[in-house]
Amino acid sequence: MISTHGAACGIFGMVLAASILFVLSLNTVAAKTEDRPDPRQAMINALSALSPHPSLGDEARVFDRFVGTWDCDYTFYLDDGSSKHAQGEIEFGWILDGQAIQDIWISYPKEVGKERGIGTTVRFFDTKSKLWRVIFVSPSYGALITMQGGAEGDRIVLRGVDDQGEMLRWSFNDIHADSFTWRGETSRDGGKTWKLQEEHHMRRRSTITKALPSNDTSDPRTDMIRTLRSPGPNPSLGAEAKIFNRFVGTWDLDCVLYGAKGEVNRFSGQWIFGWVLDGKVEQDVIIQDTERGRIARGTTLRFYDTQSGEWRIVWIAPWTGNVAILKGGTVADRLVLHGVDVDGAPFQWSFNNIRRDSFLWRGEISADGGKTWRLEQEMRLKRRNPGA
Repeated sequence: MISTHGAACGIFGMVLAASILFVLSLNTVAAKTEDRPDPRQAMINALSALSPHPSLGDEARVFDRFVGTWDCDYTFYLDDGSSKHAQGEIEFGWILDGQAIQDIWISYPKEVGKERGIGTTVRFFDTKSKLWRVIFVSPSYGALITMQGGAEGDRIVLRGVDDQGEMLRWSFNDIHADSFTWRGETSRDGGKTWKLQEEHHMRRRSTITKALPSNDTSDPRTDMIRTLRSPGPNPSLGAEAKIFNRFVGTWDLDCVLYGAKGEVNRFSGQWIFGWVLDGKVEQDVIIQDTERGRIARGTTLRFYDTQSGEWRIVWIAPWTGNVAILKGGTVADRLVLHGVDVDGAPFQWSFNNIRRDSFLWRGEISADGGKTWRLEQEMRLKRRNPGA
């Protein structure tokens, strides 16, 4: 995970609420015992950051100005010339030691008892390409989209391609301290012409007050992380939730990295799992212990795609600029996930020897189209609180 190399056009077309009854209490943190914190919330605590990492320099300003909560007036332009409107909100907040910024897009249901729409984006600055890389996930629509871009004049422009091969352009426009306009456009002719499909007007709900303590619930810097957390899986997942729910909590890890020329490296740390986005996504953080302290190596987002009948996974590692996309599920008593790296080589990740308090994770790559596999990484994990 450390070393391995069909969606609508815009964010809110995917986030608009699906009409499914949702009986979980939203954003309710499960009660803590008197002698130890709830292990289901450990991931949120490890993920959160209050400010950008100093290494980002001036690039941090591109998205740091959006931290907090914004009220949203969404407009969707349909092919027949009509339009639809919805209300909602968006929260931005820093994660992974301030190396990435995550947001949550929410649309409110128009009927009582219906589920709200929800999706998330993780953004980080890639020092190699000198661009911001953006990964958007909308579990209800089975959407996983990658974009890249950055500041262009007084705008922010991101470009990518959707599952149907259409070009996408997402932009932040008319940016002020208390308002901005987001636009989503598509092109079917290689970028010669663009069609506006979404236009959303945002107004800031609260103002950043840096004098507030980090545990103050009125601090807008923590709005995103408090909205992100979920006490458990969404009931709509059914039996599929059990596949990854058993990993929730903190695991101590011993990682071995095997180089192509026989070199071997090790590190130790923690792998922390928890549910987010109203229980529709499981997110994790991998922490590396070093002499100078802990480093948040990266985060994974996992959701079950009901259309393909598979789990879709994206690993995001800002420190290395690595983004890996996989899919898969249960194979006998293992979990096996497959992907293709940037060089076109297939790779697979697997969870093996799964027990209540231990498991073995392996990362392998193939140079011959999957006929043979070379072990790149192996992690042995033990649950930190077996009785939790």
